[in-house]
Amino acid sequence: MDATNSPLLELLCEEHPLTRAEAWALICSAPKRYKTHYIEKRNGRGRRLIAQPTAELKTIQRWVISKFISTMPVHAVATAYRQNKNIADHARVHAKNKYLLKIDFKNFFPSIQARDFIEHAIRHLGINTRLAEELSLLLFRRDENNNLSLSIGAPSSPAISNTIMYEFDCQLLDYCTTREITYTRYADDLALSTNHPHELDKANEFVQKLLKIIRYPTIAINPDKTVFTSRKYQRQLTGLILSNGGTVSLGRERKRTIRAMADHYRKETLSPELHAQLKGWLAFSLSVEPGFVHKVRAMMGEAYYLKLISFGASELPAP
Repeated sequence: MDATNSPLLELLCEEHPLTRAEAWALICSAPKRYKTHYIEKRNGRGRRLIAQPTAELKTIQRWVISKFISTMPVHAVATAYRQNKNIADHARVHAKNKYLLKIDFKNFFPSIQARDFIEHAIRHLGINTRLAEELSLLLFRRDENNNLSLSIGAPSSPAISNTIMYEFDCQLLDYCTTREITYTRYADDLALSTNHPHELDKANEFVQKLLKIIRYPTIAINPDKTVFTSRKYQRQLTGLILSNGGTVSLGRERKRTIRAMADHYRKETLSPELHAQLKGWLAFSLSVEPGFVHKVRAMMGEAYYLKLISFGASELPAP
């Protein structure tokens, strides 16, 4: 592939301060413009590879999201990486059902390949193969096996993963709807719930079959994280507690931790390194249990609360 008749080259030059030579060099070298490092997975389950694009490539990837990816379909059951949606929305719709099935994908982002995106983009954007292939160079990293795979760390990866799963979400929801099963997906975490016993065993089998026959992406279930549970046990979903009363809770342990951190902050004994963490927990808690945040705010006092929360009092009505 050369620069002759490149549709993406012309677009880049029109909308960015790049010469034709610079734009073409960027397209060709983009899959290698990543810095990699590892982070420890939760609960000591190994290490996760993070691949961060260079600053210049990140800028271009955000442009691709705005110009192309944002117009591609994302199913309503997908609750991650979407404005005004979060894990509380993912969990809340399952709280009133008796039985819950949790399924987790193995190596979700890296399993999504450039060839998946190319087929998906041609189908849903109506673009030609050449443009789809050139876009994939900007969005996918060349990994250790010489494959173009989706990286954990690129700003475009979440949006791509959501739209790539559109056909899967459509087919699984169709199956669930006819059987009175509720289905939502938060990135690689699938949740299915119902009030009918034994339906989730069949649903689990259907998910495994669907992953084998769907055109793309080629992803697999992590069997170690497949969980069947019911109201007889404490039900957790993406870190939240589903109460038997049909509501979603932060859980006692998390609330205790947040209260303790807030109390230390009020006493000015909380380590400065933990201030951002406390602020993040309060912002998250606001979307799950706003009443709890009101109580923490009252305990801290208005001055300390507003000092911590930079977005100001307008984000949280006075208790």
